[in-house]
Amino acid sequence: MILFSAWRQIRHRKKQTIASIASVTIGVGLSIMMASMQLGFENDFVERIIAVTPHVQITSERLRPRPELGRDRYELSRVERIRAFDKPMTINGAGFWRETLAGLPGVTDISASYTGQGLISFGNKDQAVVIRGVDPVQENRINGLGDKLRLGRLEHFATAPNGIILGSGIARRLAAKPGDTVTLIGETGNRELFRIIDLYQSGITAYDNRTLFILLKNAEAFFGASGPNEFNLKLQDPNSAERVAALTRSLTGLESRDWISENENIRGELNRRRMINLGIVGTIFVVSAFGITNIMLMSVMNKKRDIAIMQAFGVSRKALSAIYLMQGLILGLLGALGGMLSGAVLIYALSVLPVSFTATITRQGFPMVWAWHLFLIPAAVGIFCGLAASSVPAWRASRFKPAEVIRNG
Repeated sequence: MILFSAWRQIRHRKKQTIASIASVTIGVGLSIMMASMQLGFENDFVERIIAVTPHVQITSERLRPRPELGRDRYELSRVERIRAFDKPMTINGAGFWRETLAGLPGVTDISASYTGQGLISFGNKDQAVVIRGVDPVQENRINGLGDKLRLGRLEHFATAPNGIILGSGIARRLAAKPGDTVTLIGETGNRELFRIIDLYQSGITAYDNRTLFILLKNAEAFFGASGPNEFNLKLQDPNSAERVAALTRSLTGLESRDWISENENIRGELNRRRMINLGIVGTIFVVSAFGITNIMLMSVMNKKRDIAIMQAFGVSRKALSAIYLMQGLILGLLGALGGMLSGAVLIYALSVLPVSFTATITRQGFPMVWAWHLFLIPAAVGIFCGLAASSVPAWRASRFKPAEVIRNG
């Protein structure tokens, strides 16, 4: 009887029913879409940062962030460092430490590199750059260097005597292309010619605009160093980076950094945006609940004579409350189903929409995530919203005094 009565009343007020269902549908659908996008951006951020920075990096000295970083939300990430020093510094006992670090629990791979700063010159243009000396095979295992080369010439780079790989932003600013010869200028004024083998594009503009690669042996010769000044660790579990960095710091006495701590600013920004999204979604649900409450209260007031007659024929207050609570449950269920469907459509549409982020991270399509909990949690909130919104009308309907209502007409 309760279900039948609730459904009959819902069917009789079609406009109000559609408005109530639509409000829950909008709330659930937008919640699903925003949660999917938020999680997608977070996952995308982690993937892209890890793709250009090691999980843990051990260096011969403290580095400082480039001043240009910090102009937008992604450039807050210290995805690269510029080394400022008067004399080349290397890691003493590099062979011993390499073997020791490689044997630490959770470390799956290790590479040695040398990073410094200098100028690159081509034609009448020059630019300050970060110069990374790497072993191509090792760097490919740590950061997937080969996957980010436009022409895929990793093997050619490994064997070219004076080969260089330019970040795509550097090549664009210098108007240089593979096959051209460029000049690197060191801090002491030393110059050396290099031939462009390939272009590097990670998708993080701050990195692609400033970073280039040469062979490790060429970097050591260029900077007058006797060995590497960095070890880069790849971990089985990237989330253990802070613990491993603390271990290597205490073990070696050298500066150790992890990708999590180095990008804390962006993580804080993502958390702030998550809270903003929760506030927006919460507001939508509150407005939906108020809308349903008002619609159902109007229905109660318009039907108060019918309610009084039902009470006169023996329908209990509990039964009357249950009828209106059931209406709220039905509206919440229908709105949640509609919201899940609309959320799925929005996620799909945004994931294939041809867009390009040109600030710092570039990609095609929004990084949306498909996960059951992203659908089920908003749907449950939508159902609760409908049920909670109906509690006030249910209470009001059960408070009528039949004799008084019938007497007053």
